[in-house]
Amino acid sequence: MAKERADYHDNLEMLRELYPGKVSITIKEACALMDRDRRTLLKDRGFPAQLLGGQYIVPLVGLAKYLS
Repeated sequence: MAKERADYHDNLEMLRELYPGKVSITIKEACALMDRDRRTLLKDRGFPAQLLGGQYIVPLVGLAKYLS
């Protein structure tokens, strides 16, 4: 089993406070949060965006891991 990075839980807690009741956010919200361009994030193979119904979503758990 892979060991979680120390700041993963802090990141997940911060994301849950910013987006209460959500399990994922839009790519637009992720871009605003990280102050990055949409194309830059989608080009990054490690970024946890998922295409769902023609729109990208970003799961908070995946984003917390990515930020760690």
